[in-house]
Amino acid sequence: MEWSWIILIGLFVLMLIGGAIASRKRREALQKLADALGLQYKSEPNDVHRQYEQFRPLSVGRNRRSSNLLHGRRGEIEWDIFDYKYRTGSGKNAKTHSVGVLVAKVPIVLPAMEIRPESMFDKIAATVGFDDINFESEQFSRRYHVTCADRKGCYDLIHPQMIEYLLTLPATGWQFAGRSIALVRNGFYSPGQIEQAMAMVEGFVQRIPEYVRRDRGWQSAH
Repeated sequence: MEWSWIILIGLFVLMLIGGAIASRKRREALQKLADALGLQYKSEPNDVHRQYEQFRPLSVGRNRRSSNLLHGRRGEIEWDIFDYKYRTGSGKNAKTHSVGVLVAKVPIVLPAMEIRPESMFDKIAATVGFDDINFESEQFSRRYHVTCADRKGCYDLIHPQMIEYLLTLPATGWQFAGRSIALVRNGFYSPGQIEQAMAMVEGFVQRIPEYVRRDRGWQSAH
């Protein structure tokens, strides 16, 4: 019996040590990435997630905590990229969720809109009248579920060339509100995934038509 307790304690200590080493390596990798991108890095960013509770799932659960923030401006876009954790359920059903959050603050007011990969539930819901916004591209409409109260604003942004661009990218959930675009994923972003996601957003912003920029009050940083 004593030996079993010693083994359990030893395994627990090893898990703690392994977790500490992995956390340190992640901090070092993110600091290196921040330096390469010209961004600032903070391991403890003082609940930066509170600024973005309009985006799912940053307003649900308890014990919400953000860490490992990359922040700064590159060109026309200001970035906040961070790790986020929260808990749901209780007792045996309690679960900790780890989420990667990338927010791009852009110089244009965007409609409240969500573009996410379409699920089987969405397809079933559509058969009973709960449909999303559809587009001329059947491939895009099959791949993504799009919701937006401002249909004109949606179609202005998701024009044919933008659709072609989005179809070249990995299936990704996009959220838009005010001057912010958020890409939120299950699991933290790796350094490589951060660079890829930033490039995706930059490509999106570059493809916003000039007339939309004028109509929506584009404010150039230059």
